[in-house]
Amino acid sequence: MRRPVWLALGVGVGVGGTLWAEQKVRRVVRQTAERLTPEHAARQARQRVSGLGERFKTAVEEGRDERSRREAELWAELSGPPRGTVPLHPVDPPSHQRRRGSVRPHR
Repeated sequence: MRRPVWLALGVGVGVGGTLWAEQKVRRVVRQTAERLTPEHAARQARQRVSGLGERFKTAVEEGRDERSRREAELWAELSGPPRGTVPLHPVDPPSHQRRRGSVRPHR
């Protein structure tokens, strides 16, 4: 009596496992086939390009904002230090340092 029960149980588990595995494989194959269709590839390309355009636009805007901020900062530095303070680095170098392009006579 034990043998037929275990045989039936083994057959049932085997058939159930086979059916489950078959469904799983078919689902994976179907999903893979769907991803390889031209429509899916075109949809993905469209999404990536549209996202890339938005990211590029945002990056350009942030770059312009940062450039404006830095330009204002540099102009503020060029206007000189506040009165009553001594600058650490002079804005205008001494006149002898301004002659970068001049050639000195060779001794």
